[in-house]
Amino acid sequence: MYTTYTGEKVRLRPFASEAEFTSYVRNYAVSPNEHLGIQWDVAARSASEWQRLSISMDSFAFAIERTDNGEFVGLEYCGIGRWQLSAFPATGIVPAQMSQGFGREAKLLAFCFLFENFPVESLWSDTTAVHSRSRAGLEAVGFRQVGSTRLSHYVRGRYVDTVYFQLLRSEWEAMDYRHRVQRS
Repeated sequence: MYTTYTGEKVRLRPFASEAEFTSYVRNYAVSPNEHLGIQWDVAARSASEWQRLSISMDSFAFAIERTDNGEFVGLEYCGIGRWQLSAFPATGIVPAQMSQGFGREAKLLAFCFLFENFPVESLWSDTTAVHSRSRAGLEAVGFRQVGSTRLSHYVRGRYVDTVYFQLLRSEWEAMDYRHRVQRS
């Protein structure tokens, strides 16, 4: 199984240490976020999540680093579903590094990891309906919207819809970027 995937802008690699992982997760989870809200529960369990990931066969976390200077820019989390031969990629980018295409490319690299290493037939992702940048990013990498759940996520004092996206293996196989990805 490949553990490092490199594109033009970013590289997915294993986290160097528990400290690197927990520091990012804690900072990301408690940063005010107008689209997802503060996630105290995620911050509180970051150390136990690191321990779980070290032995898991269905959950994987990668550090995202820039290829031009090696700077850490975020996390790519991949989970394998125990249902319907599916999986999901989830991307978090350091706020100062957003809007540079790093998250989109990290998601594309995660597609390679998931489809090349597991017998999954589809990938799923979701975001809040009010998170227009996330929705645009998902659509830009090939996901298509397949449904929503009304008023299902509480953010900043109100409930908002959750929007669901899907990408099929056959759609991924038709994408040309995957042939340029370096694997090691």
